[in-house]
Amino acid sequence: MSVLKNRKLLRFSFLVLMGTAMATSLSFAQVRITGRVTDAITGKGVSAVTVRMLHTSIGAATDSAGYYAISTGVSTGTLQFTALGFRSVTKSLPEGSVVEVNVQLEQNINQLHEVEIGTKRPIPKHDRSAAELIRKVIGRKKQNRMLRFDAISFQTYEKLMIAFADIPRVLANSSLSKGYRFALENVDTVSVPGRALVPVYLGESFALHFKGRFPKINRTLVTAEQKTKLDERYVNNENLNTYFDFLNKEVDIYDNDILILGRPFLSPIAESALLFYNYYVTDTVDVNGAGFVEVTFLPRNDKDRLFSGKLHVSMDGNYAIGQADLSVDDKVNVNWLKSIRIFQRFGQQEGAYLPESCEITTVMSVGKEKGGVVGQLNVIYSDYDTKGDVPPELKYKAYMSYDAKKDTLSEAEWARRRPIPLSTAEANTYSNIDSLSSSPSFIRTLRLGYLATKGYWYQGPVEFGPFGRIVHHNQQEGTRIRLGGRITPELSDKYYLEGYMAYGFGDRQFKYYAGGAYTLNRREVGRYPSHYLQVSLQKEVNQPGEKLGFNHKDEFLRSFRRGNQDYWLYNTVFNLGHVVEFGNHWMLQTHYSAHKQRPAGNIHFFSAANTNDTLRAVKTSELGVLLRWAPYEEFFQQKLDRKYLTNKHPIFTFSYNMGIKGLLGGEYNYHALRFNVSKRFWLSQLGLADVNLGAGYIFGALPFPLLDIPTANQTYLTVPDAFDLMNSMEFVNDQFIKMTVRYRMLGFVFNKIPLLSRLKWRETSQLSVLYGGLRNENLPEYNPEVFRFPTYSNNVPATFEMGKKPYMEWSIGIENIFKLLRIEYVRRLSYLDHPNIDGSGIRFTIRSGF
Repeated sequence: MSVLKNRKLLRFSFLVLMGTAMATSLSFAQVRITGRVTDAITGKGVSAVTVRMLHTSIGAATDSAGYYAISTGVSTGTLQFTALGFRSVTKSLPEGSVVEVNVQLEQNINQLHEVEIGTKRPIPKHDRSAAELIRKVIGRKKQNRMLRFDAISFQTYEKLMIAFADIPRVLANSSLSKGYRFALENVDTVSVPGRALVPVYLGESFALHFKGRFPKINRTLVTAEQKTKLDERYVNNENLNTYFDFLNKEVDIYDNDILILGRPFLSPIAESALLFYNYYVTDTVDVNGAGFVEVTFLPRNDKDRLFSGKLHVSMDGNYAIGQADLSVDDKVNVNWLKSIRIFQRFGQQEGAYLPESCEITTVMSVGKEKGGVVGQLNVIYSDYDTKGDVPPELKYKAYMSYDAKKDTLSEAEWARRRPIPLSTAEANTYSNIDSLSSSPSFIRTLRLGYLATKGYWYQGPVEFGPFGRIVHHNQQEGTRIRLGGRITPELSDKYYLEGYMAYGFGDRQFKYYAGGAYTLNRREVGRYPSHYLQVSLQKEVNQPGEKLGFNHKDEFLRSFRRGNQDYWLYNTVFNLGHVVEFGNHWMLQTHYSAHKQRPAGNIHFFSAANTNDTLRAVKTSELGVLLRWAPYEEFFQQKLDRKYLTNKHPIFTFSYNMGIKGLLGGEYNYHALRFNVSKRFWLSQLGLADVNLGAGYIFGALPFPLLDIPTANQTYLTVPDAFDLMNSMEFVNDQFIKMTVRYRMLGFVFNKIPLLSRLKWRETSQLSVLYGGLRNENLPEYNPEVFRFPTYSNNVPATFEMGKKPYMEWSIGIENIFKLLRIEYVRRLSYLDHPNIDGSGIRFTIRSGF
C-alpha cells in the first residue's frame, strides 16, 4: 500500500513538474502583436503613435503608414495608444501567439488650437520645457556619444535584407516568372507589418570595431560574413553590396546630419535643430529602473529633410538618449522614397548610454501603389571595452579589413551566434538565390538587364559594346560608327583586354584602341587593392583639352554642339603603365607614353619664325608618376574603371610628367607638375557644395599642344571639369590655378513655396574660375622656336594669353525635373571682348538619383 501511495505521489509530482515546465515555457513564448492605427475621420494611418503595454517598458511606435509591431514574452495585458492631437485609447490583448490589434483614434480638439503649418492636421509649437530639455541634450552631446572615451572597442552583428514588396499576384503567376516562381512564393509578412515581402538579397556579418581619439583611429575587422550572390557573369555582387551598404548606412543620432540615401537629414538633436523642429514633452517612461522623459518632435516643414518621432531623454542629469524613434514619409524631397523608420536603443555600458541595437527600414517605390522595394538593416552592438587598445596588426591596415577565415563559418555556427534569428523567408533566401542561378528563365532576365544597364551583349568569354557609343557625329569626322568589345572573367580574371574600331565617313579615316592589363597580385584585374601592368595603343581624333582612352566621349547626345568645332588633333598614343594600391586608398601609378599629335581642321603647326613652313606632327616621349589618396573611398568597379561614390572626405591627386628629348623619337624636354583636391561639404538643411581646386606648372619652352589647354565644352550637356562657354583653344597656359564650386540646395527654397514644393524641384548653381598665364619663352612673339597660336580664317586671333583677370563662368538652374533632368542658365563673366564667343547659354544634364 505504501508503495502504491509512493507511486501515485511520484506520478503526481511528475505531472506537477511537467505542468510547471509547460507553463513556464508558455510564459516565455514570444507573442507577436501587429496592427494599424488610423484616423477615425480620414481613415488614413497615423504615424509616431506610441503603442505601450501598461505597467511594462514594452512598446513601439507606428511607422509613416500607421503600422506597428511588438514582440514580447507577455501574453496578457492592456495596450495603450497615445499620440499628440488624439485621444488615448486602451485595448485588451487577445489570446494567441500572433495577434492583430487595430485601433482608430479620435482627434483631441483641445490639443490642436495653436498653429497650423500646412499639414492635414495642426501641429503645435514646442513648449518651453521641451525646448529647454533639448538644449541640455545638445549641450551634453560630446559627453554622451561613443567618442567620449579616448579609445573604445565593440562587436557588431549586422543583417541587411532587401526585398520586393507586395508583388502583384498577376506577376507572380505569370508565365514570365514560371522558372523562378518558387522564389516569389517565399513571402515574409512579419518583418514589416502591412507588407508582403519577397527577399531577394540577404547579407550578414560579425565585426570588431576599434575607435580612438588620441591618436585618432577608426578600424573595422570583419570576422565572419555571408551574402547572397547572383550570377557573376551579369551582376557584380561586390558593387551590389557596396550600393546597398551606401543606401543603408548605420545611424548616429548624435551627428548633426544623418546621411540617408546620400542625402543629409538633420538630426533632432543637431545644434540647429530648434530652428527646424517643434518639440513637446508627452510622457515619462521607466526602463529597467531608469527614468526617461519622452519628447515628441515634428518638422516645421514636412518637405524638408527632417524626421518626426520620439526621443527618450535620461533623467539622471546626463541628458543622454535612451531610445530614438525616427521616421520620414513620402512628403520629403527625396525621389521614390515612401518611408523610413529608424529605431535605436541605448543601454548603460561603461558608465554611459551606448548603442545596443539599431533597426532601419526603408521603403522605396516608383509609383504611388503599395509595391516597391524594402530595405531593412539590423545592427546589434555588444562587448564594449574602453580599456583595451587597437591590436598592432590592425593599426597600419585600411580602415576596413577582413579576416582570412571570414567565409568559413558553418550554418550551425551562424545559427548559434546570431543574436536575432532569421525569419523563415530570410532563412530560405540563401538557398533560393543559389537555385535561381540554375534557372534558364532567370538567367535570360539577368542577361537582358545587363544589356539594358551596361550596354554590353554578353557572349561567354567576350562581350560586345557599349551600344551607346555606336553612332556619333562631329564636324571633323561627320557620322562616326564604332564597334567594340572586351573579354570577360569567363576567359580569364588574371588579364583583361578591350578594344574598338571606328570609322568617320567625313574624314574617311579609321580609328582604333587596343588595351590590356595583367594582374600582379593574384586578384582579379582592377579589384581593390589592385596591382597590375597596363598597356594600350590608340589612334583617335579629339579636340584640344579632351582626354583620350577607351571611354572616348562619343556618346550620341554629345553629337549636338554649339558653334564651329574646327580645331582638331589626330593622336597616336602608346602607353605602358603600372598601378598599385595600398593603405587607406592610396594609389601609385607610373607610366611611359609615346605621343604623336597631327593637326586637323583649322589648326596648323606653323613655326613662330616668319615662315609659312608647317610641321606635320609633334612627338613626345614621356615618363610620369601619379599619386592619389582618397580616404574611406567607396566605388563601383567597372573593369579597370571605377564610378566613385562621393563622401565627406577629400580626394588628393598629385602628378609629375617628364618629357625626354631623344628617347624613342621624343622631340622636347619638359617637366609638368599638377595638383588637385576635391571635397564635398555637407551644409545640412542648406544642401551641399562640391569644391574642386587645381593648380599646375609646366617647365620648358614648348609649342602650344604641349601646354595646358583648358577643357572647353562645346556640347549642350554639362561636362565635369570643363568650361561651358569657353571656345576650344581659346586659352593656353603654362601655369594655372582653377576652382569650381557646385552648390546644390536640394530644395531648401522650393520646399517653402506652395504648389511648387509638390514638384520636388531643387536649386543648383555653379561658379567656375580659371587664372593662368604664359612665360615669355612660350609666347610666339618672344620665342621663334615655338608655334604660332591659331587664328580664325580672317587672321583674327583665336587663342589668347590670359591677362591679370581670371576667366569666370556662373550658372543657376533647376534639377530633378521629372526626377531626371537638370536645366541651367550659364553666363560668362569675363573676357567678353573675345571674338566668336557666347556670352550666355542653356545647358542640361540627364541624371537619375535620389
